[in-house]
Amino acid sequence: MTISEAHLAFKFGLDKVDSLNYPNFLSEEIDLLLNQAYKRWVKQRYGNTNIKRESFEETQKRTEDLKNIVKTAVLTPQAYSVDNIDTNSRFIVLPTDHWFNVQERVKLSYTCGGVATQEYVQVRPIQHVEFDKVISDEFKKPDNTKVLRLMDNGKVEIIYASGTSVVEYRLRYIKQPVTVSLTTGVTFETSEHTHQEIVDEAIKIALEDIEAKRSNTFNPLIDNTKE
Repeated sequence: MTISEAHLAFKFGLDKVDSLNYPNFLSEEIDLLLNQAYKRWVKQRYGNTNIKRESFEETQKRTEDLKNIVKTAVLTPQAYSVDNIDTNSRFIVLPTDHWFNVQERVKLSYTCGGVATQEYVQVRPIQHVEFDKVISDEFKKPDNTKVLRLMDNGKVEIIYASGTSVVEYRLRYIKQPVTVSLTTGVTFETSEHTHQEIVDEAIKIALEDIEAKRSNTFNPLIDNTKE
């Protein structure tokens, strides 16, 4: 579905429920609604807030829904900085279009029995409030089989064990949806079968907004009646 077709589908869908004389939307307003719907729709499919309570990759349909916006990146850690939470931690800058993590692994380098070894290990996400407790727990702290990961404003911070070093961070993620626009001709990146679902979501958002404004208009009248 091209962006022009998406605009027509939006207008047609809204006309089907036009018994309450809904206003005509400008092209810029339709673009805004489509973009709001696009982001909401992706979030619903990535998580399980959709009507079927099915998250990403839980069914073949969900996998097909988002496959075009799943990307992979192999990233290199930055040099040590005074901002690092620990001497054994390194920042890694995330891709500019990163939105949600799907899977992540870290390649560690260390010496075992005099033999230089590199292997991919588990990444265990933690929160900052957990750090002091986790880093001193013999079972949870980093070792040769796992590292810890904190999020920090467009970066991840990998915490690793003494005697090891981070070679690379391999990430698979959901990218941020592009901004669709009738002017630029940019349309949805997701699979063709998802486009009508996104348009339907945009119509839903438009109706929610219209009804909310009507409620704000009538509420004072209702309150005065109660008085």
